[in-house]
Amino acid sequence: MRQKAYIRAASQISIQKPLCDDWMREPMEYSQGLHHCLDPDWGPYFNPIQSRRMGNLMKRALATSLQVMRDSGIGNPDAIMTGTGLGCVENTEIFLEKMCREGEEMLPPTQFMQSTHNTIGSLVAINIHCTGYNCTYSQDEISFESALLDAFLQISSGEIESALAGSHDEITDTSYRFLRESLWLDEKDVASEGSAALMLSSSQEKALCEIADVRIFRTPAKGANGKARRLDEIVDGYGAEYVMRSQDYMNLFGKNFSVSGLACVAGVGLIANGKYSNILIINDLGADIGLVHLKKPCGN
Repeated sequence: MRQKAYIRAASQISIQKPLCDDWMREPMEYSQGLHHCLDPDWGPYFNPIQSRRMGNLMKRALATSLQVMRDSGIGNPDAIMTGTGLGCVENTEIFLEKMCREGEEMLPPTQFMQSTHNTIGSLVAINIHCTGYNCTYSQDEISFESALLDAFLQISSGEIESALAGSHDEITDTSYRFLRESLWLDEKDVASEGSAALMLSSSQEKALCEIADVRIFRTPAKGANGKARRLDEIVDGYGAEYVMRSQDYMNLFGKNFSVSGLACVAGVGLIANGKYSNILIINDLGADIGLVHLKKPCGN
């Protein structure tokens, strides 16, 4: 028998008010261009010395993770699954600039060590003393769905009882320019960054919502028409009360590789606050389609 998976806490730092649901009543509106996160006061999460040693992305990932641990009452999850499209871009740029300027022989290893994609999940694990399963997914637009699917399947199969699933991305002036040149960002887009964290559990106790399904659909049909038909099939098949498509949550959080993770946090909030009981979140930013189906827990 398949074990159900529940979300006990969800948190985000984005271009909306961070680490709370207050933004849902009066969301901020943005016009085109580059916009950075509205960062919270870091004081409740780490001391000034720790803060100086971490880049912005690291702070956001750790703060959202610590927040969901506090809210859920799960201080040490069985596993950590992390999604990130580009990883620690700022540290990568610093490392490459120093290498170009100073050569390869005198470089300190710190920037390189903090530039890899799995640095994010490792930092969280070290700080919360989690020695269990730890995996990072860098799958472009469906990085979040890949991480969440891993957590969902392991809880469903009874391999683990709890998991911290997150998605974290940042943007710099340089990466913004590259993404514009690669045509991933249009000049009319709100280019953004964000960090989302979810605490999953096999127990329904204190559950905000249930994860009914997580899937990633390949789209072999070429062209926009084939993809549109695939999306229509998915929506019709699930019959959700409310469907959140990419453009819906990009209007709230902008465009970044972790935006579907932010949308999932918003979906959890909508169900927890009684707005909807059955939400389908569709991520069709890239060639593939990511899907997260959330619903109100039975008996709640």
